[in-house]
Amino acid sequence: MKNIFVQHFIYSFLCTLITATICAYLQNALSIDRVGILVFFVIGVAGLIFSLTFALFQKWLKQSVKSTVILVLSLSIYLMVFTYLFHVIDIDWYAVSEGQIQLTLFQKFLHSEWSYWLAFLFPFAASWLYQKTLKQI
Repeated sequence: MKNIFVQHFIYSFLCTLITATICAYLQNALSIDRVGILVFFVIGVAGLIFSLTFALFQKWLKQSVKSTVILVLSLSIYLMVFTYLFHVIDIDWYAVSEGQIQLTLFQKFLHSEWSYWLAFLFPFAASWLYQKTLKQI
């Protein structure tokens, strides 16, 4: 393939689709409500938008496809571990609402919307910082 943008996009989107599939499976296997298809669509659409913008960003920075794969794989691993821990770590919400116990910092992190959506910024920041270090050398 000659077009580097297409290469960045294809590798990134395939990785996010695999992640969406695994997260949907984890949702169906570990959750009571079984809305895995919804999880698949949310992560799939977010992955599509992320893949398009990240491919443009990588092309603009003139990064290699290898760096794209490494950064997107790190995002994917984070999202899969995050989904797994979200369902496995049990919280007594009744005791929390009654004020008998408080959530730990890790439990607050797991149930925060920011911890999911800000993860998509990591590949952008890491790629930009890597580019800055290459220019200084």
